[in-house]
Amino acid sequence: MAHGALRKSTRVVLTMTAAMGISARAQDPCETSTFNGQACQLAIRHNGYCSGGAWAPMSYQWPYLYYFNAYGAFVSGGGLAAPSAIETCGAPGRFSRGGFGATGASRHAGG
Repeated sequence: MAHGALRKSTRVVLTMTAAMGISARAQDPCETSTFNGQACQLAIRHNGYCSGGAWAPMSYQWPYLYYFNAYGAFVSGGGLAAPSAIETCGAPGRFSRGGFGATGASRHAGG
């Protein structure tokens, strides 16, 4: 195998590994680029959110309206958002089973 071919294949592997690491990172539903209104409200209420089936504890220092307005400013300024999904997982000490899935969403969607 030629030395140049080995170098090229190593670059491809490193690029793919980096891309996978970025996609595997937790997506905060209150962050402007991944904003999801319903998931953000639940995350603020429960001090964390589910990402990749695992609980990600998070303290939010502002009310929901702050994050909603920040998202609106981000999008109106040309930012592209990819909303995070509402996922299900067990939050430590918060839920006996499930998190923000169908049961959690229906229980808390009212406000």
